[in-house]
Amino acid sequence: MLPTGVNGKSGALHLPSATLPAERDGDMDADLQAVAQLVRRWGLVADDEAPQCSVLGGGVSNLVIKVQTKKGAVVVKQALGQLRVQDEWLADRSRIFREVACLRALRQFVGDEVAPKVLLEDREHFACVMECAPDGSKTWKQDLLAGIVNPMVTEKVATILATLHRATLAHPEVQETFGDLSNFVELRIDPYFVTIAQRHPDLRPRIETAIEPLLSVRRCLVHGDYSPKNLLLLPDGRIWVLDCEVAHFGNPAFDIAFCTNHLLLKSIHLKSPAHLREAERLWRSYWAQSAMPDGTERERDAVRTLAMLMLARVDGKSPVEYLTDEGKQVVRQVSRQLIADGVDDFEKVRQAVAEAIGRRI
Repeated sequence: MLPTGVNGKSGALHLPSATLPAERDGDMDADLQAVAQLVRRWGLVADDEAPQCSVLGGGVSNLVIKVQTKKGAVVVKQALGQLRVQDEWLADRSRIFREVACLRALRQFVGDEVAPKVLLEDREHFACVMECAPDGSKTWKQDLLAGIVNPMVTEKVATILATLHRATLAHPEVQETFGDLSNFVELRIDPYFVTIAQRHPDLRPRIETAIEPLLSVRRCLVHGDYSPKNLLLLPDGRIWVLDCEVAHFGNPAFDIAFCTNHLLLKSIHLKSPAHLREAERLWRSYWAQSAMPDGTERERDAVRTLAMLMLARVDGKSPVEYLTDEGKQVVRQVSRQLIADGVDDFEKVRQAVAEAIGRRI
């Protein structure tokens, strides 16, 4: 049975009205004070204690604050309604409770060591409180952008994803809990794929064809944002999976394509054959472990999705921040050709990226 809250209960708190940062405009000091006030109302600190609050980030869609108390540190996360991107991008803030459910599912189906424990959720303010990672933790993205590649990390990342997909395959309770695709459409299909179809109308028929199985194939729990920035490397060797507000019961092709894409982009950005080798390692290891009954078809879906994601991260609503103009143009050229050719073989993708890296070197 899927866990639904702390100690088997809903975990929701219905508190007196208070203002959290995403509900108003204001400076960061005021935001931190508002969080401190709520932490006190949640009973996480004594009335006479002043919690120390600091902003951790949250990407484009959330505010994430570390709160240090006498008892230890916790993380407060709240969903934003207007995402912090150049184009207008609105999203349902209740997606944070989908994330809470997915974090609990990760711990249930993969293991307690792969995700932080959710301590409580506040449905009035679209917020949750979770376990804080130990000092010295860093994202996989930080390592990769620093030029650090570690095959053991790549293998572990592949294993976690394959285990999640395999363990939730055709699971009725998971399907019931994560069956709604609204968040996936709002946060991935529309801003990524519909947007590039509008901006590259000559590719529209290919893109629409590739989108269809992402919506119609329903196999297992899909994280929806399985990327290096959301994979936290802990000092003791554990990897925590974070930021799963796009979780849904759907096509596993999306997750492996999403993560592999980030390795390909970094290989182009850094002109790094080593990163490209890790992309191939991730891909091969995942498919070897996932044991999908229709794995050949799903892998073809994943290759087509991968090509679209490459283009979406330069011309969609959420472009990656580290690519130079030259790098963007390289990604654009490679991905457009892959989409136009209808490529569904990963080896052809790998070859195209390797040739692009070679030309840049």
